[in-house]
Parts: sequence; structure tokens; C-alpha cells
Amino acid sequence: MSVIGDGYCQCRLLVRHFNFRPAWRHAQVIRPALACRKYSSTASPHSTTASGVRVSKLFTALLALGIGATGLGLYEFYTSFTLWPEQVRGDLRAGIKARNQGDLSLSERYITRAFQTALSLPYQTFAPDPYLKLSGIASLLSEVALDRRSREALQIAWEIGASPSEQHSSLPDVEEKKSSAVVEGAPGWSSYTLSNEERLRRVALAYKLGQLASERDLDEEEKWLLWAVEEVLRLSGLGMTNASSDTNTRMHENSGSSALEDLELPSWMSKTDLGAPLEALGALYANKGRIEYAMPLYLQAISLLLPPKANNVSIEDRCRAAQLMNNLAELIMRRPPAPEVRAQAEAWARQALGIIERAQAQPRSSQWFGWGQPADDGRDVCEHALGVVLFNLGSIREMTSDLDGAKKLFEKSAEQCSKVGIREGVVEAQEALRRVEKMKKVG
Repeated sequence: MSVIGDGYCQCRLLVRHFNFRPAWRHAQVIRPALACRKYSSTASPHSTTASGVRVSKLFTALLALGIGATGLGLYEFYTSFTLWPEQVRGDLRAGIKARNQGDLSLSERYITRAFQTALSLPYQTFAPDPYLKLSGIASLLSEVALDRRSREALQIAWEIGASPSEQHSSLPDVEEKKSSAVVEGAPGWSSYTLSNEERLRRVALAYKLGQLASERDLDEEEKWLLWAVEEVLRLSGLGMTNASSDTNTRMHENSGSSALEDLELPSWMSKTDLGAPLEALGALYANKGRIEYAMPLYLQAISLLLPPKANNVSIEDRCRAAQLMNNLAELIMRRPPAPEVRAQAEAWARQALGIIERAQAQPRSSQWFGWGQPADDGRDVCEHALGVVLFNLGSIREMTSDLDGAKKLFEKSAEQCSKVGIREGVVEAQEALRRVEKMKKVG
């Protein structure tokens, strides 16, 4: 089970960053020479089907099935709380109920009390998997609390899971004094050793803390994401045991190798768990202009999602790989302009386009016995990335003075952006079309 959970940004290329499940999305496009701006039918109750089953009887059967499913859902909802100690069970139940009713303030009060109670209890109270339960309460609190309280709860949970060998001096110092005092008062946790699944949960906490820091402090975001990348690579079996070494340098040195594409992940770790921190850190370095660090992270994430020798890659993973290839093309185009640079960027963008087109050509599966709406197989990532890829290819064609080719690509980009509701993408493509038309008249 995975434990880790759109828009445009102003820059030279429009890149659309889709979080591996999340959270965590931006877009970038290539600018030629300018700065960039991103079934139901009705029937008689007595009609019969071809098999002789009356529709009314079918509806009755479906109703009975629905009631049974509801009863099962309520039973599972009730029994799920029995997994928690009595000391926190009531507050958790009340907090979740208030959250589901939209009363976040009341929900925060109940869940805060549950979290404080949990911190005062020995970890054995939550066995088995005590850290998963404690961090689960913290994560729940972060959903309903304000930003500061959310960060505080997540960091307390993250610090409680720290091993004795970890150096607190290397950690972000947000709420350090307060959270450290709370952690020191948590009974017995200093002697508890996390399981691998629990360590992976701690990676998810750091990933979330990095997201919360992204709008406030990029250096703090970098610290959280660096730790998350190092820890998830250690857990994946790549042997990264020296947490103080330079992750960026090692990733850069291995960018041409298959460090991740041939990696067999443990059964408790998914591609999402491994890929999310890699992509997030790559996106951070791209925004900071540190291309030499961003590119190897994107390359590793692409090789993880779309290994060269893999045959049964999901549509969602293929689409995310295509989106990252587009982002990689944007990074390449930040280099000093040269024919070989444009050729390399166009190769990545066209590879992304080919992957998207092949994914779109695959038939959709239905949700249940062939009825209802098509199942969500993740191809919406392709639908949103397509308009950006087309725009970037159009921009590259424009740079090479292929104005007819650029015009066709910009027209397709505008049509696709309109289809999926990316209004700014439509505006950008229309502006590019006007520019190309003007250049054709002058030429």
C-alpha cells in the first residue's frame, strides 16, 4: 500500500508537474525568444431484458446489494475504531464525524486532544505498528488544522520516529524547541525501532512537511525533500547509508545508469512511494534554476515509471513519465541556445508525445461488468500534459523557423487545452498563433 499521497507557472518553458498521487501540479512551456507567460436509459418497470429478467427485479437486486454494501461499510467503519486504544477512540470518532460534516474547527479540537493523549501513552499501547497509528493521528490532524498546527503535529510525529543516531542539528529548525520538548516527554519512544513500513511512513511525513514549506521557505523545503529522497533510496535497497553525503552529486553521477529501472522494490513499497520525493525535489531544483541537480532526478523518476525492458506499465505511469519527459525538455532548453540543444529537447518532447498518443489509443475499461462510466485509469494526466507538450514542440519548431509546423502544433495545443479546461494554455497558444502569422507575413 502506498503511504505517500494543476496549474501553470511563469517561466521560459511550460512544464506541468503532476505529483505521483498528489499533490503532490504546475506547468512550463518553451518560449521562442520572449519571456514565458502556462448512459442511462428509461424503461417500463415491466419491460424485460433479453435474458428474461425483469428490469424491476434487477433494480430490486441492486437495491438489496446496495443495502448490503452500506451495512458492510458501517461495520467496517465501526470495527476500524476498535483498532485504537480506548483512550483515543472516542475523540477520533468524534473528530472524523465533525470533519465529514464540514466542521473543521470542532474536528481539530477533538483530534488535537486525541493526539495529545496518544503522546502521553507508552508506545506499547498502540501495538502492533504503533508508529503507523501515532503518525496516522498526526496526519489526520494536519488535514483539519491550520498551517502552523499542521506543521507542528507532523514534525512531532516525524521526530518521535528518529533513531538515536540521527543528528537533529541537520534538520529544519521549524518549531524545533517546542516539538523537541514534546518528543522528549513521549514515554518509551526513544527505545522503539521502526519497521521498514513505519520508516516509509516517516518519509511520507517529511514529504508533506516539504510541501507545507514550499510556499514559505524553499531552503526548508529542500532539507525535508533531501532527507526523504535519501531515506527512501536507503529503504529501496540502493545502499545509501551515509545520510550526510551529497545526494545530488551521487544522483548526478548515476544519471546515465539504470539505478532505478532494474530495481525490484520491496512488497511494501510502491513506485509512488519512491517516485514522489524524487519528482518533488527535481521540481524544486528546476524552480531554483539548478538544472544540474534537477535533470538526474527527473531521469531517475522516468526510468522508475517507464523501465526500458518493462511490458506491463500502467497507463497512469506512462502518462506521468511522458509529463516528466516534457519537463526534461524544458530544462534542456534553458541551456545556451544551440542546434544540438534544440534537437535534444525536441527528441524528449516527441517521445513524450508518442507515449501520450499510444496511451490515448488504448481502449478504456468499464467500472463494473461493462456498465457505467469508464474507469479512471490515470490517463487524465496525459490529457492535461498533451496541450503543454504540443505547445513546447510548436515553440521549438518556431525557433527553427518551421512556421507552418509551429502553427499546426499551436492549433492542436489550443484545441487540447480548451478540451481539458486549461484556459491559460488556450491564451498562450492563441498568442503564439498570432505571433507566427505575423512572422509569416513579414517573411
